Amino acid sequence: MKKAVFLLTSAMLLAGCGSDNSDSSSDQLSGGTGDVGYVITFEHTWDGGSFPTGFPATPHFSPLVGATHNQQAVIWRPQDQPATAGLEQVAETGKTSTFTAELNQLKQQGYVDAIFKSTGGVSPGKQSITVALSEQFPLLSAISMIAPSPDWFVGVRDINLFTGSGWIERLELDLKLYDSGTDSGATFISSDSDGGDRIIRLLTSDTQDTDFNEGVHRQSNAVVGRIIIERQ
Repeated sequence: MKKAVFLLTSAMLLAGCGSDNSDSSSDQLSGGTGDVGYVITFEHTWDGGSFPTGFPATPHFSPLVGATHNQQAVIWRPQDQPATAGLEQVAETGKTSTFTAELNQLKQQGYVDAIFKSTGGVSPGKQSITVALSEQFPLLSAISMIAPSPDWFVGVRDINLFTGSGWIERLELDLKLYDSGTDSGATFISSDSDGGDRIIRLLTSDTQDTDFNEGVHRQSNAVVGRIIIERQ
């Protein structure tokens, strides 16, 4: 089998779009040791036609940032684990340096392999990145801020791409919207209002604020995006 490599181009190191200021230069990204390559495509489907209530003027998603890891790493977990400082930074600002620092700490402990980051972009739209996995680190987790928003994000967690019968060829996952529990803002354009219980949960809002209930459109069940993971 041809060995796949983790691709990290200069374009992937450009400023993230989740906030006005990028701290991408301080991110410590790692190609890891994997030899099975996957293309991760994040399709942004969030638009004003599908989600009209409170829809902002500049809809976009911050860079998708995450890691490949083993079962001992807990990158993020709704209800079960409070939002870390790194997840808070991504969910509130789109910046990623604190989150990647947390991932690097897990890497030093032997729980994380590759640490990756794409470029972000407008919605509708898409972003993609190529990552390599190994049997020792077959899980994938990642997050991205929906922006503008108080502290809302989408993500995948603990996606196991290696089964007893081998590597999975393709996965397509709908992305529900989460509230990180670190800001009490109720609408996409709410001003900063730090506070909350830091419990990560699916976003449910009042009908006058947004269209979301349990992370999807309260009537149509539409989602704001999807992740497609395809083996090279």
